[in-house]
Amino acid sequence: MDRIHAMQAFVAVADLQGFAPAARKLRLSPSAVTRLVAALEDRLGVRLLQRTTRSVTLTDVGARYLERARRILADVEEAELAAEGERIR
Repeated sequence: MDRIHAMQAFVAVADLQGFAPAARKLRLSPSAVTRLVAALEDRLGVRLLQRTTRSVTLTDVGARYLERARRILADVEEAELAAEGERIR
């Protein structure tokens, strides 16, 4: 499991409140997004999302993880932009 892709999937599901909208945004199948989030939960050993047939909500742990995941993804984006800027010089 690629942790960055799994974090991106989790953040998209949380932001868009569903696997299908997250899948559309990420240009993946809903089952691929589900697998990424499930693998992330398995790796962490916690449930990040509470799923029902009609909704997806964050657990308390999921809400705390979401904040950190957003910071990590922003840091990765910043690092990539900085590296690309060096390449252009």
